[in-house]
Amino acid sequence: MTQPSGTAARRAFVAILIVAAALRIVFGGFVVGFAAEPKGDEADYHAIATHLAAGDGFVSPGGEPTARRPPMYPTFLAALYALSRPDPVAGRVAQVILGVLVVALTAAVARRLFGTGAALAAAAFAALNPFLAFICGYLLTENLYMVLVLSALWLAPDPRMLLSVPRKALAPAALLAAATLTRPTGLPLFEWTLLAALLFAGVPWRTRALRALAMTAAFAAVLLPWYARNAVVMGGWVLTTHGGTTFYQGNNFKVARIPSWRGGVAPLDALPRYDELEGLDEVACDRMAWKLGREYLRYQWRDIPRLVKWKLIRFWRLKSDMGLSGIRSGWWWSRDSALGRLAADFDVGFVYALPTMVLFVAGLWITRRRWRELVLLYGIVAAHTAVAVVFFGSLRGRIPVEPVICIFAGVALAGAASAVARRRA
Repeated sequence: MTQPSGTAARRAFVAILIVAAALRIVFGGFVVGFAAEPKGDEADYHAIATHLAAGDGFVSPGGEPTARRPPMYPTFLAALYALSRPDPVAGRVAQVILGVLVVALTAAVARRLFGTGAALAAAAFAALNPFLAFICGYLLTENLYMVLVLSALWLAPDPRMLLSVPRKALAPAALLAAATLTRPTGLPLFEWTLLAALLFAGVPWRTRALRALAMTAAFAAVLLPWYARNAVVMGGWVLTTHGGTTFYQGNNFKVARIPSWRGGVAPLDALPRYDELEGLDEVACDRMAWKLGREYLRYQWRDIPRLVKWKLIRFWRLKSDMGLSGIRSGWWWSRDSALGRLAADFDVGFVYALPTMVLFVAGLWITRRRWRELVLLYGIVAAHTAVAVVFFGSLRGRIPVEPVICIFAGVALAGAASAVARRRA
């Protein structure tokens, strides 16, 4: 594959980052609005961060101790708020910076695995990716999560590095633990990473086992303070008290039968025994919700194929509109501005996703013989798809997969460009 010269590549990379920043500033500042009132999940993160910055501890919007949200992102926001003031503007500006860093790290990982040409193409795809730009407009966890995951991948993109070279294992493990404290999907991703390292490390099995234990210890050491805090404060060794309710919302007879909820979640207050859940503390509510979701799947097992199908369709869809289900994500955009109305009415995601997904599949095929080396990239796709199957499908849930899609699409595009250049020569 023909590689651009150093100076040309650097200039192209800087130009791509400038475009990425401009698009994210336009969306965050003029479609959403930097000063827009936080809503939905945003409101939780903003309120917890505000309490943390004020010295009140990790408490809910109502002032009660909580483990509903993992701690990393509210702590990140709280550090910003301590330096400025509890203002969504600071958080959304930070989201733009994190979003540009996601583009840079996508290129860095692609460069380590595939060279400069693929890295520039991957960076261009990431810069123009409407889903990655979209998440920069909101006080949500995905950008910080992707920065941590991509940083771990950049340190050790090949699973054979992790256990073959001891010093390369601990930092990625710690970064994946921090990612888990940002979004719980980091846990199955670490499990995939550890398994891949065990299977493919080029050292004796005894050495693999010892180094895998060290890697696991580093991962656990980062998580332990949060688990211990929850054991003391919340009464349970839990990562979050939100998983069970989400599981129940995504696995019940209503999401299997009501078109607008297929593959997604039903409102908790619309589900059976909601009144019982409402009266419990966070940990007890979460445990009971897990139980109710499991009971539904056990007794209504014939619904499982239908649920899985709709979750996968919703997770991997190209459009925000789900067709028969009538699902559209337009509530995220404000119609108070011309750009906001355009974003709600024009499905730019589909225009981007259709050719990009074709190139993504082509990139997977082109690189298929390097599958052992690329298994950590596959893990990001597999882990997040598996989480969607267990809980629910959504375009937001797929956002952490987008950098991998960009990398493989970049490989295909760079390969095609290189082939054209050779023919002309």
